[in-house]
Parts: sequence; structure tokens; C-alpha cells
Amino acid sequence: MVAKRRAPQAKRKPRKAGKPARHARSSPAPAKVLALRADLDHANARIEQLRRLGDELARRAQDGEHAKTTVARLSQELQNRTLRMEQQLAVARQFQRLFMPPALPAFPQVRFAVKYQPSPRVGGDLYDVCDMGNSCVGFLVADAAGNGLSATLITAIAKIAFDTFRQNEYSPKVILEKMNLHIVRNTLEDQFLTAFLGILDLETLRLKFANASHTCPILYGPKRFELLDTEGLCCGMFEEARCEEKEIQLRAGDHLLLYTRGLVRMCNARNQAYPERRLHKLLKANRTLEIGAMVEQVAEDFSRHLAGAEQAEDLTLVGVEVAPREVREERIVIPSEPMQLSRVESLVLSRLEALNYGERALFAVRLGLEEAIINAIKHGNHMDKAKHVTVTFSVDREECVVSVEDEGPGFDPGAVPDPTSDENLELPHGRGLVLMRAYMDEVSFNAKGNRVTMRKKAPWAR
Repeated sequence: MVAKRRAPQAKRKPRKAGKPARHARSSPAPAKVLALRADLDHANARIEQLRRLGDELARRAQDGEHAKTTVARLSQELQNRTLRMEQQLAVARQFQRLFMPPALPAFPQVRFAVKYQPSPRVGGDLYDVCDMGNSCVGFLVADAAGNGLSATLITAIAKIAFDTFRQNEYSPKVILEKMNLHIVRNTLEDQFLTAFLGILDLETLRLKFANASHTCPILYGPKRFELLDTEGLCCGMFEEARCEEKEIQLRAGDHLLLYTRGLVRMCNARNQAYPERRLHKLLKANRTLEIGAMVEQVAEDFSRHLAGAEQAEDLTLVGVEVAPREVREERIVIPSEPMQLSRVESLVLSRLEALNYGERALFAVRLGLEEAIINAIKHGNHMDKAKHVTVTFSVDREECVVSVEDEGPGFDPGAVPDPTSDENLELPHGRGLVLMRAYMDEVSFNAKGNRVTMRKKAPWAR
């Protein structure tokens, strides 16, 4: 077998420098196609991005319309709620005016002054001054928790309860305890108020008072300054709340200032409350100022402290002033006849009875009058009917003052023997002087010795 001979291969020509080799097939895409594809992919991505942005804008536009509708609805709701609140506040203000006394009662023995500044929010302040009969006047100051209709409701219930339970009752303790029970049973758990109630006897000037956790009223005068406080819980908290009752003697020229917590709780722009020590200093510096002017001065000083800040609570000031003493002197002149004694006694003792001095005081004054007038007729004028005895007297809520003067030469009271000593027991002189000094609070003579002056204090002024 003869082997096949391969055909001789043509010799490859050498590759010229700079020319790439040519292939029979081209598998990769041309560069332009690749570039176009890249541009197309980028455009598609951009289109997708724009589409998503369009969808977002459309969604936002839809949300914007919804938000606009929501805002409009909320705005209308807020407007309606504000309107309802204003209507409620208007109703609350009307109720407040209904339960405030239209005018303060007038009494010759005592004066009242009130300064009431309601808050725009309508607080729960309540005050009342009323003639309770039987020569007594009552004054109530209360402060309900909260504001608006809720506070007005509590004050309304308290005012009705006070008007009901003060009938024929003269104990602040009893009245406040009955008010407390009524409020507990007719309000919600968190509705309560503080209260101060004073009842003043206009004839004796004895003040009975009870304080149910209220700000302490201030009693001040020419020679006194004290706070009126007692033990007691707020009205409306517990059914079994008990109040402590105290009693104090007022005198001519005394003043009382009652106020609600707004005075010492409201703050100015620097968040500072009105200091109680500032109030006390103001009252002490103006002890003799008329009560109406004093109330206005306190309100003005508080306004200066507030300095334009919002009044967040009601402000109530109630002032009480015992009228300055007006001594009315009376005179009666009688001839030197013992039977004229009854004229003087009936005149003087009727004044004491009108002021309820009591039997003990009447007996003492009657005894003093008898001894002084009989001595003036017998020892001063020596029973001379041409000579007279002058009796001058004044009677008020503090004391009875009687002077008896004869037309004789007078005598030296210090030279009268003491009839109580053993050696003078049988002597007829000096016993009348001893009796006058024993039953009257003070006995004095003029320099001549022909006029004796006797003083008897009222039983409640001792």
C-alpha cells in the first residue's frame, strides 16, 4: 500500500506591521451596537424612574387633596368646639352673676366692701353677705376647684345649700358640715371647694367662724394682727368631714380681709406668685384706712405685681370693718329729791337693755347710780331742793360711762375712812363708795371732788 502524499502547503506570508489579523468570523457586536444598547438601557431606567416619580406625584396630589380636606374638616371642628366652649363660658358667667349678691346689706355697726375680678376662663369663686336675722350677719367666701361649667356647678350647689341651711342656724360649723354633705351627694368625686364662714353678732360684736381649708382671713386693727384659721377639710371630699368652730371678740376699728386663692397663686411673667408677706406688710402699713379704700389698694398692688400677665383665676376680696366708736352722750338734770332717782335709772338702764348688757351689768349700774345720786343729794347738796344733780351718761357696745355731779363744795375721797376695817365698821360713811368700786369696773373723781365718773364694760368686752 502506497502512502498518500500530502499536498504541499503554501507558505504563509509574513504579517505586515500595523495591520490586525482578519478573522473569518466576527462573534462580538460592533462597538456602536453596544453603545446604543447602553444608551437604551439608560433611557429605559430613566423612563422607569420618571414613571415612578409620576406615580409618587399623583399619589402626593391625591394625599394633598385628602390633607386639604382633613385640614378643612379639623378647622371647622375646632371652630365649632370653640364656639361651643364660648357658649358654655357665657352660660357659666350668667350663672356666676346669678349667685353673686346684687348689693351688700348695710348695717350701722359694720361695713363691707367687695372687689370681684372674674377670670376669662370662668373660675369658681363665690361670696355672700347676708342678714341672718336675730341681729346677726353672715359672710361666706368660697373657692371651687377647676374652672368653667364644672366649677360653676359646684358654686351653684354650694350657694343653694348655704341659703337653705343658714335658715334659723347661727353656727358656722353646723352650716358648713351640712353644706359639705349636700355637695358630696350631688357632685362628682373630684368636685369640691374651700370655704370660710363667719357669723357676727352685731350687738355684742362676737364673731364665730369656721374655715374649711380656705385661705386664712386676716384680722387687723390698731393693736392686733392675726390669721383666722381652724381645722377643717374641703367641702365635698368626705361625708364625715368635721369643722372646728372658734369665736373672737371684735372691737371698734377692727378690719377683716377675706380673699380667694387666686390672690396668692396667680403668677406674673417671671412665674412669681404674689407673696403673702407683701400683703401683710401692706395691711400693717394701712391699719386705719377705710375698708373700701383698703380693698382697692390691695387689688391695685396685686395688679402691679401681675404686670399684664394673664389672669388665670378669679380674684375675690371681701373686706369687713367694725365702725369706729361713736359715743353719744346724754344728760339729765334733776332736783335734789331722792324720788327723781327712778327717772335716771329708767333712762340709763333702757339703753343697757337695748344692747343686751345682761342682768348682772344692769344690777351693777343700778347700784352705782343709786349710791352716787343719793350721795350727791344728801352729802353734796345737803337736800337743798334749789340745787341740782347733773347726770351725764353714754352707752355703746363697748361700755357704759356715767358721771354724777352735785353743786356742793366737794370732798376728798382719799380721806374717807375704810368702812371694812374693824375700827370703822360702825361708822355710817364710806359704804356707798365701797359698793360703787365693787360693782363698777372703774370709779374716779374730779379734782374738786363733786363729780364721780363710773365705767361698766359690756360683758363681751372684758
